[in-house]
Amino acid sequence: MPHAIWVRELRAPFLLLPVIFVPVGLALAWSHGYFDPLSALLTLAGVVSLHASVNVLNDYFDYRNGIDLATTPTPFSGGSTILPRKMMTPVSVLTMGAVLLGFGVAIGSYFVYRLSFDPLLTGILVIAALSVVSYSSVTSRLGIGELVVGLNFGPLLLLGTYYVQTRMVSPEPIIVGLPLGILTAGILYVNEFPDTDADQSRGRNHLVARWGKASAAYRFNFLVAAAYIIPVVGVLARVVSPVALLSLVTLPKARTTSRLLRKNYDRVTELIPGMASMVMTTLFTGIALFVGYLLLGLI
Repeated sequence: MPHAIWVRELRAPFLLLPVIFVPVGLALAWSHGYFDPLSALLTLAGVVSLHASVNVLNDYFDYRNGIDLATTPTPFSGGSTILPRKMMTPVSVLTMGAVLLGFGVAIGSYFVYRLSFDPLLTGILVIAALSVVSYSSVTSRLGIGELVVGLNFGPLLLLGTYYVQTRMVSPEPIIVGLPLGILTAGILYVNEFPDTDADQSRGRNHLVARWGKASAAYRFNFLVAAAYIIPVVGVLARVVSPVALLSLVTLPKARTTSRLLRKNYDRVTELIPGMASMVMTTLFTGIALFVGYLLLGLI
């Protein structure tokens, strides 16, 4: 099977999220005087595997329940189109997702064993694994998919990464992780607009489907605002470093996303720049925080 098909099925560009977010947690630990290279590499490999498994398994289940057969694919929504175009078999996609999930859980289990079955790390691993296997069939249908994604890609991810390095609990990775989680949930949120009709027809009641596109486009402003208010409050409360304010550098990009969404929420082609803008907003926020905490550790 051509290598490009596997990469496409993994939805590799979206894997940049954990590739950037895990280093944010590592840099934060580094700024506090802790860094173990082997644990860092294993953490990155495990988180990327879990994220890849979500992408692949979601593709499988969306094909099985007919959602991907009823959507208009874009570079950011509508699935990979691998299964509708019969470029892979459903069994091979399901197997691929299960292997990736198993690899990610195995790495997480190694850390749990190494830390003598620490309850915090065990809880984070269990939540991550359950989130992977239940996303398509449970959480997205209950309208809490965005919440689950935000928690896993934000505070839980950074806290877990930080904890593996330091063996300590700190409010800083949680507060720094919240904007990243909210913005990641924002990616999912914006990408739901083109698929809303197909999702509703198959019982997927995410927030855009529940609120309606016009109302959801307006409420997106509050979602984005929260991502930029939280670090300011954290700094003012003196529970996080002023470095966290670097997340504000992407505020203009977030406002562009909001403007494009309000204008084009019901037009698929015209919304594509808005979807791209949301991805860039999230990635650049992570990069800014990584660079900031890395420099803080060097200083």
